[in-house]
Parts: sequence; C-alpha cells; structure tokens
Amino acid sequence: MTAAASATLRKAGATSAGIVLIRVAAWLVLGLLLAPLIVLVGASFSSVDYVSFPPRGFSLQWYEKFFADPAFVNSLILSAKIALAASLLATLLGFPAAYILVRKRFPGRRLAWTLLLSPLLVPQIILGVALLQIFTAAGLATSFTGLLLAHTVAVVPYVVRTVGAALVGIDPSIEEAAGDLGASRLEILALVVAPIIKGGLLAGALFAFIMSWVNVEISIFLSVTGGYTLPVVLFNFIEYSITTVVVAAASIAIYVALILVLLVDAIVGIDSASKL
Repeated sequence: MTAAASATLRKAGATSAGIVLIRVAAWLVLGLLLAPLIVLVGASFSSVDYVSFPPRGFSLQWYEKFFADPAFVNSLILSAKIALAASLLATLLGFPAAYILVRKRFPGRRLAWTLLLSPLLVPQIILGVALLQIFTAAGLATSFTGLLLAHTVAVVPYVVRTVGAALVGIDPSIEEAAGDLGASRLEILALVVAPIIKGGLLAGALFAFIMSWVNVEISIFLSVTGGYTLPVVLFNFIEYSITTVVVAAASIAIYVALILVLLVDAIVGIDSASKL
C-alpha cells in the first residue's frame, strides 16, 4: 500500500469518526431538549393530585378539570385568537417587506433590515414596557387590538427572515417575465412569487404563531381587560404552586405546537421547511 493510499484511508477513518461524534452529540442535545417535555406530558396523565414522574397510574381527570375551568378555557381561546391573528397579520406585512428588502437596493436598506429585526435583539420584557407606554398614550392598552398589535410587532421578524431566505433562491427573471406579460406588481407578488415560496410563507407563519402562542412578557404588560392568555395564566399559577392541572395546561400548549408541525409536514414537508 502506497503512502498516498494510507493517508487517504486515515483521512476517511477520521471523517467517519467525526460523523459518528457529531451524530452522538446531536442525539444527546435532542434528548436534553425532549426530556423536559416528556416529563411534563407524562406527569399530566398521573392519577395523583401532585406532580409526579413517572406518573402514578393513568388518568385524564386533570385535562377534564382544565376544560371545566372557565379561566383556563377562556385563556386558551384568547391565546388562539391572538396567535392566529398575529401570525396572519405578520405574514401579510412581512411578505412584501421582505420582498422589497431582498429585491430592491435603496439608501437606508440596511437600516430598514435592522429596524425590522430589532424585536429579536431587544429583550421581550423591555419591548413589552415600551409598547405599553406607546399603546397607553394611544388608548390601546389592555385592549384586544393593543395586544394583537404588540404580538404582531414581536413576530414580524420571524416572517421577514424566513420569507427573505426563501426569496433569495428565486430567479428574478421569472418576475420580470411576468411583468413583461402585463402583470402588475401586486399580481406578481400574489400569483407568481407567493406560490413559489409557499413553503417559506407557511414556515414564517408557523414560527410567528408559535412565538405568539408562547409569549409571556408582552402578554403580561398588555393583557386584555378581564382576560389573560394561556402563558400568562400558567405563569400566575406557577408563581404560587405547580399542580397537575397546570401541568396538563402546559401539555396542551405543547400539543398545539406539535399539531402545527405535523400540519407543515403534511403540506410542504419538514425537510423542505427546514431548508428555508
């Protein structure tokens, strides 16, 4: 065996060992991420009235108590309304904004990118305080509209980043051809660009929904009069005591996120969405 062949074999062996180590590390990280969720969901099926894992017995009574409690049910409905409306509004605003920032070159473009993504850089609690001051002056504090606008501000960056990444992979000549055939700019966006990047739009809307669904800081400062979102209700309960009903409520929040992921997988595929 020549020296070159030996070097090649050693390099291949080192590469294989590196791949094995990366896979082991990835599975370990995945296990660490899933372990708390497994414990939480498992404890929600316990038959005892305190948090226990492994669960002692099997019971759905805590889920029954959750849906029998108007405070929990109302918070669940409010969270769903806010998250759905905020994700739709963020997608409607983020799509054209991302398109302009990706396709156009103009003075202040980099500043515009920074401003749109700034909610990702500012701590949510600071953003909540700032929005509370603004909406109080505008008379929107403690209203559904104020909470919706605040959530939209917080989740728009996720749509902009995701849609922007999807737009980069589109050949601009396709849009130019549609324009040459008489399509207006709005028609190009709606009938040409949107269908091509539907995976990016869906992924952006999904991220926006999830981030709105789990938001606590902004929701605390801008809670609707007479009602709270599910994360705020959970936060208030956990502040004093963690009961099995609260664990069941947290598990329901996890189920919602899981259902959304399965929907994305059914529509565009997880692999396609993950590449955006």
